[in-house]
Amino acid sequence: MECDHSEVIHFQPLHLDNTVALTVDVEDYFMSPECIPVETWPDFPPAIHTGMERCLNLFEKYNAKGTFFFVAWLAERYPEIVEWTVEAGHEIGTHTYDHTFLTELGEKEFADKIERSLNILRSLAPSQAIVGHRAPAFSLERRKKWQFDILRENGILYDSSISPHQTYLYGDKYAPRFPYRLHGLVEIPPATIQFPGKRLPVGGGGTLRILPEMYLTRARKRYQYEGFPPVIYIHPWEFVPEHPKTALPLKLSLIHWCGIKSTERKIESILRENNIITMKNYYDHLLDPCR
Repeated sequence: MECDHSEVIHFQPLHLDNTVALTVDVEDYFMSPECIPVETWPDFPPAIHTGMERCLNLFEKYNAKGTFFFVAWLAERYPEIVEWTVEAGHEIGTHTYDHTFLTELGEKEFADKIERSLNILRSLAPSQAIVGHRAPAFSLERRKKWQFDILRENGILYDSSISPHQTYLYGDKYAPRFPYRLHGLVEIPPATIQFPGKRLPVGGGGTLRILPEMYLTRARKRYQYEGFPPVIYIHPWEFVPEHPKTALPLKLSLIHWCGIKSTERKIESILRENNIITMKNYYDHLLDPCR
């Protein structure tokens, strides 16, 4: 009988002790605030090389391999940052071409951006099968099957774009908290923990910078106890607290800068205390738990 791709299929817990999927969304500091238009990006001095060097050096210190989701606009201009990442043994994934939220794109626009991104990344990392995707601002939508279809048609096997934690900018509070298959694609969401009537992030990006380390450690352990490695995400610019200041509205400025000097310390704690796997490793374990 043919599988109904619209059905949510849950995976069995893996119970991989003290394991984290540590991911990096490769963006520069002027890419995340939604108020800075793409056409102005060339006007900003880049901090991506410093951020990538510091991030890669920290992974190397602990002999850890992660997944780096590249905005291909950066990869196209600075192919060396992809080469450094491949040479260090990390997995390459796509973060689309120019970080435009998927909520702003129709089918053809999304297909064009995904194809352009993958063409660039696959040309720079020919030794890898690039099979992972993360949407800008976690903007993939469960109800839009066509988004999943486009990803599958371009060779994507897993996605990590549907955050079960609702914020002012993104999130789907009704989405499953643990990995599942939907519309023929494996979804591996960023980690959240559940309290009565409320979900809280395990920590990634701004929440990792803002939340206290004691909470972050306990949240990771609680998620691991439930049977799955937590997916945590960071950005290279968060390793560069001295990067240039930009004119942002107060709310966005607070979110962008708050806790930035704690990033490296908190990530080092994760690397020191956990086994780190790539998202492709995670995907393989879900499909074959006996690996």
